Amino acid sequence: MKYNKVITLAIMLPAGVSVAATSQAYDVVPAGEPVVTGEPSRVGAPWNHRSTFNIPGTNTDVAFGGYIKLDAFYDFDYDQGDSTDPLALLNPANRTDGRTNFTAKESRLNFRTQTRTDHGTVSTYLEGHFLPDGKFNLRHAYGEFGGFLAGQSWTNFMHFLGTPRSLKLGGPIGYATGRPSQVRYTHRSGPNTFAVSLEEPSFALSPIGSAGVDTENRLPTLTARYQFSQTFGISALVSEFSTNEATSGVDERTTGYGVAAQLTLPLGSATTFKANATVGSGLGSYLSYVPDAVAGMRTPDAYVDADGSLQSVDAQAYGISLEHRWSADWSSAIGASRFSQDLPEEIAGFQAGLDRVQYSFVNLIWDINDRLATGIEYQHSDIERVNGDSDDAHRIQASVQFQF
Repeated sequence: MKYNKVITLAIMLPAGVSVAATSQAYDVVPAGEPVVTGEPSRVGAPWNHRSTFNIPGTNTDVAFGGYIKLDAFYDFDYDQGDSTDPLALLNPANRTDGRTNFTAKESRLNFRTQTRTDHGTVSTYLEGHFLPDGKFNLRHAYGEFGGFLAGQSWTNFMHFLGTPRSLKLGGPIGYATGRPSQVRYTHRSGPNTFAVSLEEPSFALSPIGSAGVDTENRLPTLTARYQFSQTFGISALVSEFSTNEATSGVDERTTGYGVAAQLTLPLGSATTFKANATVGSGLGSYLSYVPDAVAGMRTPDAYVDADGSLQSVDAQAYGISLEHRWSADWSSAIGASRFSQDLPEEIAGFQAGLDRVQYSFVNLIWDINDRLATGIEYQHSDIERVNGDSDDAHRIQASVQFQF
């Protein structure tokens, strides 16, 4: 009966949301004029609007910004944490028969500078938030000059154009994400954007069957991305995973690779269809964005097989959504996504591991003004383990967000 009540509530919420923005570098503007800075937040419009001010006697303009966000959750079956983690269902200790939680940890602060020089504009960006532990934790720290970026920012493997607007931090599960340290070059020509990057290499090794095995990364991860306007994007990556023979006596290597694509398709003046697809091997860290130690338990990039060989884990993820703007102030989104991985059934330790997770949501969001938004969202998570056991969970999230 509880399940039926929740489904009824979800059906009552309207479906559909607004067109997402993409990150780009912006020209310096006169002091006091509005400027859009930073990477787009997928939580709400208007994507970090604020004004700059000039440091007297210099060619440097500075902008401060961020938001305060209160999230209120009610979990019917499993406690999914401060930012809706569907894979929390893998841990029986998270079971509940009803739990309310309030948090403001997603709130973030960012700082940007733009300095005019004789050879172009030098930009820097620094941002942090308070997840997961209430301390100020680094999200972004990078500089840009011309088409070059160096520092920590979104992986070049990910896209924003096909990601729906959601109250859940990070959007639906199965959308590639991550913020590695990197060096990137981006070239724009009309509606076309090309970017390549060398990114900090890391991978999550499953602890099952790998006792005493140390990992190492000899080469950086190579990524390439193409985007056409706000309509279509495709990206690819290749990584090398290896063990450290010097410390563990095991010398094994394998390759991780992947392709990701996103699509945005207007359906009339108020409705937008969005789609996401990611396939490859060794992508667990990108599709379940958590520290390697956690990803190794839930979505490992690689494992050591019975013969002692290092094997990458095949993974697939797909997602679709509809966004609809009811008026200038009200919008909705509805969507579903699925992530699956191919863990070896013949290894007993993987029987309780994740085989696939399906996630769906529907929301209603009110943009009260340019700096204030509120909304409510129903979220449903459904997991299946390698041994065939399954669980599902329902969550209601309500949020209030103040941009500054």
